[in-house]
Order: sequence, then structure tokens, then C-alpha cells
Amino acid sequence: MRAAKAVLGLVVILAAAAGGLWLTERLLAAPEPARTAQGTAAPLRVETIAPETVTFVDAVTAVGTARARQAVDLVPESSGRIVRIAFQPGDRVEAGAALIELDDRAEQADLKASDATLAEAQAAFDRQESLNRTGSASDAAYQTARAALLRAEAERDRALVALEDRVLRAPFAGVVGLTDLVEGQVIDTATPIATLDDLSVIEVDFSVSETLLPRLERGQRVELTSAAWPGRIFQGRISRIDSRVDAGTRSLALRAGIGNDDRALAGGMFLQARLVLDERRRPAVPENALTVEGDRVLVMLAEDGAARQAEIVTGQQQDGLVEVVSGLPPSARVIVTNLHRVTDGAPVEAVAQDRRVEAGAVPVPAPSEGGG
Repeated sequence: MRAAKAVLGLVVILAAAAGGLWLTERLLAAPEPARTAQGTAAPLRVETIAPETVTFVDAVTAVGTARARQAVDLVPESSGRIVRIAFQPGDRVEAGAALIELDDRAEQADLKASDATLAEAQAAFDRQESLNRTGSASDAAYQTARAALLRAEAERDRALVALEDRVLRAPFAGVVGLTDLVEGQVIDTATPIATLDDLSVIEVDFSVSETLLPRLERGQRVELTSAAWPGRIFQGRISRIDSRVDAGTRSLALRAGIGNDDRALAGGMFLQARLVLDERRRPAVPENALTVEGDRVLVMLAEDGAARQAEIVTGQQQDGLVEVVSGLPPSARVIVTNLHRVTDGAPVEAVAQDRRVEAGAVPVPAPSEGGG
């Protein structure tokens, strides 16, 4: 039995050796690359592209909370019984529009009384002023009449203010919120009436790292998205930059303003903010055109019928393209096919590619700063 196993093993070893000899002979007998009449290797056909000029963006993302540009909780200036509610929740009202009217009969009476007192004081003052001009009255009597007139005017002004306070008016144009009040209800100065929000512009508060402070300035563009509006991007600008860094989070608070004419956004909404720090247009090449050797990034260029290796400095990646910071001539033709067969200095036959090659999985060193 052991002898049979030994013979079988020997047969397997001999068969493997014979197969290896046969494969070696086949490889040695393979035809050499085609050569031209002068004995040189035929040019390798490759496809090339010109670098695309692409806009690259340095941006940072954060989460923010929306708020109305102006927002207030409405409360009455005086106590009393409601005789008229002049709005419906959700109405847009103009500045100065009447919202709540209270019973003002007592204030109307006070105003009439103050008007009568003022008329009497005015008549008395006019008489004293006439007598004073002719020298028939003392200066003291004239001053007394004048003081009485001033007090009467003040009382009338006070009565007017009290009457005006019986009507609650919108302090600015905006949208009125919900209310639980009904006509006939008695309220006081602590009773909440409703909310009023100016939704023409929405402000979004968010924070970024303190390390970005040197790169922040008013007017920078902010792109905002909301789960309530999938696929929609709201464009805004930085309007406020806080003067202090939060000691606990080491972050800086920012505020962006967004036009909201269609009232798509409301105060309190959660938004994703993308702050654009820098935009630039740079040449870019497909990722699969790059070769990484250590900390070097290389591309193959077609120049005068030959391949030339060039080292470049890269930046961001975007949509399958890699930003070229330096090292690529403006008129370069970048080889994007047969890269595994192309060597530096080898003859090539360059053919322009009709469309951009999709990105490969070649790793590219990350840019030194910023985010895309």
C-alpha cells in the first residue's frame, strides 16, 4: 500500500514538472512586439483628454435653527373686555394694523372731559395774555394761566394715550400666529394674545469651529437644506458674526439671512447649513488618470508622439475629478487609457477621447486644508 502511494506521488511530481517545461517553452516562443521597418517598437495607441476647468469649493457644514427676522409675543397695553378680534390666525398684517380692540367707553369719556378742561384753560390763558400785553394784569396771573393750560394739555395727551392703548396694533408687518381668545373675554396686561413673525427674511443660527475665524466675513454664501423640502437648496448670506468664541465648545456663532418670500421656511425649523469659504476655478483630471507613488502623484502626458511622466500637486476631489494645483501645463494632453502599458518615454499614438472617463478607485492625497 505504501509503495502504491509513493508511486502515485512520484507521478504527480513528474506531471507538474512536465507542465512547467511546456509553459516555459510557450512563453519563450511568444512573438515579440510588432516593430516598424526601422526596427523600433510600434507606438501604443492611447486616448487622451485636455484638463477640464472646474469650480472647486472649500466649505464647512453645520446644523442650524431658523428664526424669523423679527418675532414678538403680543400682549395688551391695558386691561379690559375684548369687543373685537380683527385677525385670523395665519393672516399677514401690515405694520400698525389693529389686532384687538377693547371696550373704550370710559376712555372716550375721559378724553371728552380733558378736551373740555383744555378748552377752559386755553380761554383763560388767552384772556390773561391779552391783559398782560396791555399791562392790565400781573405777570403772576399770566404765569398761573399758562401753567393751567400746560396741565390741561398734558391731561388731554394722557387721555389720548389711554384711548389708543385700548387697541392692540401690529408693531411691524408679519404673520399672526394662533390665539385662544374670544370676543367678550376680559384680559389684562399679562394675557398673551398671539405671536407675530416677520417671515419675509429667515435667519439661521449655527456655529463653526474657532479655527475658521480668519476665513470668516460677512456676505459669505451659505447653502441651506431642510427635510421639509427635499432637493431644494436655500441660498443665504452671512449677516452676523459673534464677537466671542464659546469657551465650552470652542465654536463661533454665525447668523445667515435667507429670503423667504414664499414662506417656505418658518421659525424653529432645523436646517443643514453649508458655509462656502472659498471658490476657485482650477484644471482637473479624472481620478483614474493618476498614479500614486508614496507621496508623489503622477500623470502620463502625450507630447510629440511620446509619453512623459509628470508630477502634479493635487487638491480636492469632486464628481470623479481631482483638482490640479500645479505641475500641469495648460496645453497638456493627459493619457487616460492603457496606463498599465505606458512607460516614461515610450512612443504613443494619441487619440482624443470623446467623453470623460469615470473615476477609478485610485487613492489621492487629501488637500492640506478646507473641505469639499
